[in-house]
Amino acid sequence: MAFWRDRVGLELGFASDEFAFFAVGENQLVLNQPEVFHAQTSDTEVVLEVEDLAAEYASMKARGVPFEVEPRPVTSDGQRTLLATHFRDPDGHATSVTGWVEGTAT
Repeated sequence: MAFWRDRVGLELGFASDEFAFFAVGENQLVLNQPEVFHAQTSDTEVVLEVEDLAAEYASMKARGVPFEVEPRPVTSDGQRTLLATHFRDPDGHATSVTGWVEGTAT
């Protein structure tokens, strides 16, 4: 819970011994703490889209988010380019942070 609140910067809406609910725009990220945690791997990825990726990346990196790559172009709609970066949370879950910028990557 502390990683998502303090490092990623999500707003904690409610927490109990088992659950934590974070505001993510009009959605929620809900974390569950099972009584017994079994290490696991998953191909599931959480994607957070932000207005200003450069600013959010710098802020999250300063708070200790362990990004694996710097923001880079991943796709274009012909007028804008989608930039993305990613990290893994302390349990190994993949999260990408994306943001559109005007112009296309060359």
